[in-house]
Amino acid sequence: MPLLSGIVRHIRVVVSSTVGALIFIIPVALVLPAGPGAGLHQALPVRPPASARIAQSTELFTTTCVTAGSCVAGGNFGGAGRPLEPMVATQSHGRWSRGTPLLLPANAAAQPYAQVSGLACHSTGNCVAVGDYQYGRSGSLQAFIAIESRGRWARAFTPRLPTNAASPSSAQLEAVTCTSNGSCDAVGTYQDPAGNAQTMVVAKPPSGPWGQAIEIASPPNAAANPDALMTGIACTAPGSCVTVGNYSVSATQFAAMGAVEVRGAWHRATQIALPRGAIPGTFTAIGSISCPTASQCLGVGQYPVSATQSRAMAVTESRGRFGRAVPITAVPPDSSPVPSTYLLGVSCRPSGLCLAVGGGRNSAGHSVAMYMTRSAGRWRATFLGPPRGATSGRRQLSVLYSVSCTGRSHCGAVGYYHDRLGVTRAEATAAR
Repeated sequence: MPLLSGIVRHIRVVVSSTVGALIFIIPVALVLPAGPGAGLHQALPVRPPASARIAQSTELFTTTCVTAGSCVAGGNFGGAGRPLEPMVATQSHGRWSRGTPLLLPANAAAQPYAQVSGLACHSTGNCVAVGDYQYGRSGSLQAFIAIESRGRWARAFTPRLPTNAASPSSAQLEAVTCTSNGSCDAVGTYQDPAGNAQTMVVAKPPSGPWGQAIEIASPPNAAANPDALMTGIACTAPGSCVTVGNYSVSATQFAAMGAVEVRGAWHRATQIALPRGAIPGTFTAIGSISCPTASQCLGVGQYPVSATQSRAMAVTESRGRFGRAVPITAVPPDSSPVPSTYLLGVSCRPSGLCLAVGGGRNSAGHSVAMYMTRSAGRWRATFLGPPRGATSGRRQLSVLYSVSCTGRSHCGAVGYYHDRLGVTRAEATAAR
């Protein structure tokens, strides 16, 4: 049986609880103003791949920026009766290209249901993409890694899984990060011989090929099948990284977790204590993390406070230890009287200014794209204004999934909106 991404499943639950199932994700790009609280310009559409002769669904889950106005985003594209394939799109001098399909390994299924979930770049035109695809007749998921060199993407390949991986194998890669010397680390999940989902990390040294993945042990209170998944990773130096995600403590309850790498050795994951007032539920995770300094990192996520309401939260990791997560009570103007917020991505600068992205429930009860800025320890929340042609009413739906900041004031993020026909569309926005 193929693995099911715990964090993706839980994200879709919270979005669909107010506006219907989340099916398609499409890109958004923005530039963060120099000071917190400044507005974003109206969003503009981003075109699908040139090979799309009919209206395609296009999903982007990850982005990374190298310099101001130069970013890469990844996800997938497909359509009715067509394969769902992985793709990347490139922003150069502030303008996004059409999506470019990635070539999957030769054993990919005819309908691979593939996606790019994580991206990292050493420099412009030299990047790493990770994700998963279905292969063989069983439809099991397999992880992949794709390398871009001097602006050209090579065919993706499958990494070597941990020694205790099941056969036939099933695995996913969700996030990747690279340091300036060329070393990289990617995290995700794999299935062991008992059919349990365990977390894994696979690393590449500064020179040489990717090594064999190793398991990161789940916290001691994990269920027999932890259904564990790491979805965010950040490194401050080679051999010094932190990763976050979630795992199951029972059939109906998930918990947030984090793990640290010290001097090249990964420690067992630990449970991240939730804010007071949290209730047991499945939509609980720290999904993304960013390290503004070598000694401190900030992760963001969400936790349930009622059967229909989630709240954004943040956690600090310092010198190998995670503190208790704290609630983020900031809500955008025009929020629902019973607000519900969630954060899926975060990027911080050494100054301490952070940008986090996700979604929130507006006054009409719909889940729409939201971003938050953190400055001097205080959060401010704002809904992202929709582009012309966006739908309203019961079909209204948008979300931001990933964000990457570089330089003094530039950030890029990815997400989607629904048009007036209920079709998901790409969008790009900027602020100066």
